Amino acid sequence: MPGRMIELAAGDGLVGSLGLWLEGVDPGWQVEAWESRAIPKDSIRRNRPNTHLHGGRLTAWSEMEASLSPVGITTRGAREAAGVCRAIRQGMIRPKFLGLWNPTQRSLWERRLRREGYRLEMVYHRMEFYRCKAL
Repeated sequence: MPGRMIELAAGDGLVGSLGLWLEGVDPGWQVEAWESRAIPKDSIRRNRPNTHLHGGRLTAWSEMEASLSPVGITTRGAREAAGVCRAIRQGMIRPKFLGLWNPTQRSLWERRLRREGYRLEMVYHRMEFYRCKAL
């Protein structure tokens, strides 16, 4: 089901981007990206004009971001992943799926998300994908 996809620490928006793929599969997907670095942000702006781009980092979710009700979230930053886990724990958001970059391959994210009702479904090139068991 199409919905809103959020990419945090999105990089150039092309390499390894789930949002780019979703935009191509179904125009019903709305993708929003956060990128704090200038050069990758310029690349997203140039390569993905349909993606709503935000500058900076999204590490502390406010009511405004929570109101986006994302269906999915991917992040390639530890600070952003911690912010997502915190927002889930506080009941601000409940995405159906998550993709978290875990270069250390430690079980920290799996333990945190399991407590919140998420299950690790797949690991691909150190990107862990979780699904909410309740949905």
